[in-house]
Amino acid sequence: MRLLQLSVPAEQRAAVRRVLDGHDLGYTVAEGDGAKEGHALVTVVIPADAVERVLDDLQDAGYDRSTYTVSTEAEFATFEGMDAVQRHWAETPNRIAPETLRAKARDMRPNTQSYVWLMLLSTVIATAGLLIGSPAVLVGSMVLAPLVAPMLAASIGAVRDDRAMVADSLRQQAVGLGVAVLGAVAASLLIRNLEIVSVTLDVTTVDLFAVRLSPGLLSVVVGLAAGAAGAFGLTTKGNVSIVGVMVAAALVPTAAVVGIGVAWGAASVAVGALVLLGLTIVAVNVGAYLMLRYLGYRPEAAESAFIDLESTAEKARFAATALAVVVVVAVVLVGSVQHVRFEYAVTQATSDVVTDEEYGPLSLRGVTVQYAGTSPVENPTTVSVSLTRRSDESYPSLPNDLARQISDRTGENVTVLVTYTDYEVSNATGTASDTGATGSASGAGAAGLARPAVPG
Repeated sequence: MRLLQLSVPAEQRAAVRRVLDGHDLGYTVAEGDGAKEGHALVTVVIPADAVERVLDDLQDAGYDRSTYTVSTEAEFATFEGMDAVQRHWAETPNRIAPETLRAKARDMRPNTQSYVWLMLLSTVIATAGLLIGSPAVLVGSMVLAPLVAPMLAASIGAVRDDRAMVADSLRQQAVGLGVAVLGAVAASLLIRNLEIVSVTLDVTTVDLFAVRLSPGLLSVVVGLAAGAAGAFGLTTKGNVSIVGVMVAAALVPTAAVVGIGVAWGAASVAVGALVLLGLTIVAVNVGAYLMLRYLGYRPEAAESAFIDLESTAEKARFAATALAVVVVVAVVLVGSVQHVRFEYAVTQATSDVVTDEEYGPLSLRGVTVQYAGTSPVENPTTVSVSLTRRSDESYPSLPNDLARQISDRTGENVTVLVTYTDYEVSNATGTASDTGATGSASGAGAAGLARPAVPG
């Protein structure tokens, strides 16, 4: 329940009473609000789901909500017909008022000092978690990071035409991203120079790095869905929890991969992770914005004042900010589309080879692409293919066949690395056999390597 307080002038009092009586709400009227002469303080007990609808009806009746309108939590309330009112509004869409939405967004955003420290510490934790191979530590770093809050606030500001909220939120996102990447670089350099982790570590072989080396179509889907889920959760009544959004977006571990790639001199790792980080941030912002538009939080008459700037300095700042945002989004999208198209072609070519009759017994576990530079068009690329096979089977020609098919499909030279997970099959008597499949056991992996193949 909410406690709504309104400062109502005498000439509007009858209209306000009619609206409140029409919704069967309990309210009291106190003559004089202590601040404005001729005004009465109207206190209304109202379900959280009814706040937006009732305020809209009051505004249609002539009440100016900007005069004095306060909404607070009410622990309990008792008035005649309260149960019926609660049941009625419980069956309506679970949506809060725009003013409450903006208040929630502001409450989630920490002050600058707390924000910077949380971003820095969460990045250090993520860096350590990646290097020691601990998913639990990574989850902890994601929960601590406050980067999602300004993303949701930016989307709310954009939907509600709040230029100040958009500018502040974009600035916080930029600061958070910079702190995360620089903190990851500093932590990684310290760990490497102190030889806490071997300086000869090949970071491209670390399992937790594989999903953060380059963007993919599923990365876009996850970012959009995470942003939409966060926005939807923000528009509901009750406490807001965006921990799931933080974990799903996985922004801090990706920033940590950028820092580790820089510290270990792996440019392909750093660039690929940076593009993925930028793509995810854009996707979360867009997903949240689209969800808020879908839920109807866009004002019916959008204020043209969103870009109505008075001074030359304001126009210059707005133009510079807009240009920076457009450039970042364009670079991220171009790089992401390039990577997604290349990886799609690689996956299709790999599937064509593995499903061939010659390789029928093989089972494909996964395909990953590692870039030697910033673009697959300019630099040779390593394609890692993971398969399962019977321990008594061998496929020496598979790496070259894969390299040839991928090169034919993409027009680029590639290096193919094939890794196998071997298994053995037992028969019903428990003795080794080439037939029957009553059980299986994992064996040691093996690998095959094909150097770049020249198309044609």
